[in-house]
Amino acid sequence: MQRALVPLIFMQEFSHTLLVARRKAGLSQSDCAHLLGRSASRVSRLESGKATPTSDDLIGVALLFGRTIEALSGPKFAARAQEMKERLFDLPCPDRNWLGRFNRSNTLDGLAHRLDRITDVYGR
Repeated sequence: MQRALVPLIFMQEFSHTLLVARRKAGLSQSDCAHLLGRSASRVSRLESGKATPTSDDLIGVALLFGRTIEALSGPKFAARAQEMKERLFDLPCPDRNWLGRFNRSNTLDGLAHRLDRITDVYGR
């Protein structure tokens, strides 16, 4: 049940963020549409939560308003990070003779710290 709510929550948060950022910047929907290479109706649908933002939309909005994609999609980041954290602990062990064990261990330690940070910051 919670998985179905994540996209809705994400879209509502993104929509609100886009609307507030656009108004604060003094830009019209037409201004944003032109800069993003989208139609004004697309921007309107994004702001009203009637359209799901694509990765191009996220990148464009992040660039336009000086935000990180992580900040624009906080709830989705937190949900995805929580899923990864759960999978991290039952990751299969590599072969003992595998040469990449040290790098793998460092990578997984770094991943665990990033996931903890994301869920702490955006999981509220």
